[in-house]
Amino acid sequence: MSSKTRDPETVAASCEGERYRDTIPDTLDLADRARLAITGMGGNIDPELLTMYGLIHFCTPRPHLSHWASAETLCDPKFGESLPLMRLMCGSNQYLDLESQYRRAMVDRIQDGLYWDFYTPKRPWRNSYAPAFYGKGRDEDFATLPGGGRMLRAMLVWRDLDWQPALMEEKLRELTAGLRRIAVCRGDYCYYPEKGGWGEPCSYPRSGWLNTDEAQDETEGGEGAVTCMHAHQIYGAAHWYAVSRDPVALDLAARLSRYCLLPRFWGGVPDPDVPRKHGPGHVASRRPDPPFTAGHELGHWFSHWHARAITLRGLLEYAIVAEDVRIMEFVRRSYEFTLTRGIPRMGWINTYPAAGNLMESCALGDLVGLGIRLSDIGVGDYWDDVDAVVRNQLVEQQVTRTDDLERIAAHFKGEEWHSETYPGQFCFDDVFARSIGVFVGQGAPTSIPRPWVMHCCTGNATQGLYYAWEGIVREAGERAVVNLLLNRAARLVDVDSYLPYAGRAVIRNKAAKRLDVRIPHWVNARLLRAEVGGRPAELEWSGRYLRFAGLVPGDRIVLSFAVKESTSSYTVNAHTPWEQQYACKFRGSTLVDISPRDESPTSCPLYVRDHLRADEAPMKTVERFVPRRMVTNW
Repeated sequence: MSSKTRDPETVAASCEGERYRDTIPDTLDLADRARLAITGMGGNIDPELLTMYGLIHFCTPRPHLSHWASAETLCDPKFGESLPLMRLMCGSNQYLDLESQYRRAMVDRIQDGLYWDFYTPKRPWRNSYAPAFYGKGRDEDFATLPGGGRMLRAMLVWRDLDWQPALMEEKLRELTAGLRRIAVCRGDYCYYPEKGGWGEPCSYPRSGWLNTDEAQDETEGGEGAVTCMHAHQIYGAAHWYAVSRDPVALDLAARLSRYCLLPRFWGGVPDPDVPRKHGPGHVASRRPDPPFTAGHELGHWFSHWHARAITLRGLLEYAIVAEDVRIMEFVRRSYEFTLTRGIPRMGWINTYPAAGNLMESCALGDLVGLGIRLSDIGVGDYWDDVDAVVRNQLVEQQVTRTDDLERIAAHFKGEEWHSETYPGQFCFDDVFARSIGVFVGQGAPTSIPRPWVMHCCTGNATQGLYYAWEGIVREAGERAVVNLLLNRAARLVDVDSYLPYAGRAVIRNKAAKRLDVRIPHWVNARLLRAEVGGRPAELEWSGRYLRFAGLVPGDRIVLSFAVKESTSSYTVNAHTPWEQQYACKFRGSTLVDISPRDESPTSCPLYVRDHLRADEAPMKTVERFVPRRMVTNW
């Protein structure tokens, strides 16, 4: 269907493209993961309320989907942004009608320049988020401001895919102006009061701010993530400015960025001797930085990594449009500091330093996004980091089978984990089938302990899938650039990856005249061999990229190199009560085994990958999909 004849109400643009059957290596294919993600996200949208079920509980005699306070309206735009991105990857039209209704419902929440959580007796749980911090909820509308930032992002994707573009631009301008209008200004920065309302951090009641107190520390409030609650808005406003040159958007992003960069929010190290206040993301205290280290100038953080990652991503998008080199440096230094907080070679970062060894799926998507954006703007080359996250922890924390979840649920025969607080809050129908494709809330290096799902993580992690998939092949004119050796069908070339079974990648040329292929850092460049059209090719290097010119349609570029298995030891949470050392076996950048194992009957094991240690990749026949358009301004 052409854009000239398409109904402007349809959401099907992301399903349009070329489809064909092909035989490829049965190795990691992110398009397959996207297809599963659509199943999971669509299955967790309540068709009556047109909002997500925010949680899934498995560690209970009756596993169930659960509505989750006002967090759902905040996180709905994550699903709204992710669903079309997943369709671009795989072409699936599953849940298309539901997505259309869901999208319209979110747009209808934008009134008076803000994105609202409307009062309704049908959602009595909407006021139950962290009442200890924000007080008892009221039967009054409130605007969820971080949700407004996510709506800016979602509407930019919908606009790029030609869904009611005039309306999207109107709403983007309206929402940006509203977010700027209610911000509290101090000098050259502005902020949203942490306890300005109820229901969520930084929420704005219909009757106006309850108070305008300025946060004095990052860990204030029910989420313990003050800067995060401003960063979605920075990210969305910066992107909107990039395409519209709306001065209000730039002013909003600039003022919120200055607030998020205040020294009070950065630096220091977590104090393992002081108990956590309320949750794994909240620490009661921090110690000063060690001598010679100005951590607040380097983006050092001590609390909740996902919250910090969102902040860094927002700051980076503002730095790009403002051409602010100092902020780019800040983000880069913070990203590199972050890699010291886990095992970056397996893509695992400790989300809660000095508070256990867990990685939120939210943060996995952020980690991929940061690595790619920093690489794209040229402040570093982090494609190997991205490759490690995607091949390992990101895909391991996606639910692709339910046997372990069913085993764990069967273990809980006693009292319910919690009682049904509000009528209609829980759904017990087809829970396991509706869990396929979602992302768990948290994962340890070797397992998912006591698994559960929070869909803020599903929304973020699925976007990490898209960032990586979009980055596998970049195309401009008659030139293709392959950054990751993963399976991907594209307009100019198709990539077939035999990793980690064998050191072999085949790029099948359709229409490219020039091709650059990035070779992972672990490959011995001196031993690599290349063929073009069945003939040995002379290697021309530019950094880690191999360059091929003079290509014609039908050429097969075959890369051959050694893949060695190696074992390395890594320590996490060093010098704390949670210190743990892991022995990791890798084939190239793919983790194929890890120990010590978690043998708990209430844990899902990770990295059960003995099959990946074979020397020959199995093959499979699939339908490949090449979308008619792409979203590159993510």
